[in-house]
Amino acid sequence: MRISHRLSSLWIVAALAATSATHAQDAAPECDRACLQQLLNAYMSAVFRHDPSAVPLTADHYATENTTVVHSGEGFWKDVSGYGTAQSRFFDPLNETAAFMGLVRKGGSEVVTSVRIRVADHKVSEAEWIEGTKGMMGKGDANPQALAEHPAPDTILPPAQRSSRFILVALANNYFQANKDHDGSWLPDDPECVRLENGVGGSGNLEQRAAQSAGTQGSAAAPARRGCLSGFANMDKMTTDLAQRRFPVVDEEAGMVLGTGIYVRYAGLPLQHNLVSEYFLVRNGKIHAIWSAMYFLPEGAPDVTGWENRHGIWR
Repeated sequence: MRISHRLSSLWIVAALAATSATHAQDAAPECDRACLQQLLNAYMSAVFRHDPSAVPLTADHYATENTTVVHSGEGFWKDVSGYGTAQSRFFDPLNETAAFMGLVRKGGSEVVTSVRIRVADHKVSEAEWIEGTKGMMGKGDANPQALAEHPAPDTILPPAQRSSRFILVALANNYFQANKDHDGSWLPDDPECVRLENGVGGSGNLEQRAAQSAGTQGSAAAPARRGCLSGFANMDKMTTDLAQRRFPVVDEEAGMVLGTGIYVRYAGLPLQHNLVSEYFLVRNGKIHAIWSAMYFLPEGAPDVTGWENRHGIWR
């Protein structure tokens, strides 16, 4: 039953991804990789200058910051002042979307931030900001320094290491499904996979790499490699659903796919639901690493992203 469900989930995602790709091809995207990079950089520069007029925006431009609709000149336009010490950029010419994952300066501090933009007619039509200030499960603080030390790579993969758009979306969605099903054993990941959630390590591999760098490789004190899929059985005590899934940026050349959704917690637990932007690096058909910017919804807030009525689930 589980295998059938997983295969059904994969094929549904693949079919929708293929439909999205077909529609994008039919629309003949006008903004290629270089164009997307130029507009993303111009957009971020305009935000840092607190000047919406410094970048071309469509008349129906729509933006959110941690689920809240932001009008031009408000929100992040006022209080984000520049790049931090980690910067990564990804581009999807087929969907005419681009994303920034890294650190930005806000209120004198560096904040873990994901920014997604969509382009239409060489103008920015959408912007989605997710900023993370809390640690894993909403406990403690985020760790911007760790993200600065382990940024998401945005280099182009050798063709032999790349996966198809089909595989990129399917693996990201199946990671979400594995969270919901509390079982990651069936999903292919690299045993050295590292997961950073708001800069906080979600596996023992960061500590292991530090131990290796210190010359203690092979020591009994070095933690075992666990990949990014260990501990999913514990999710049966925490996560009941991964809702509102979208996969708006698929960078086939960099092997990176952006997946967003909301982790829904079981009722009665002292855990906040959280909105995530998760960047999945896929090499050789396996999840190699994951970087997340996540926002913890206020207690009692509805499980919405701010994008439910904009374009549909795959936007």
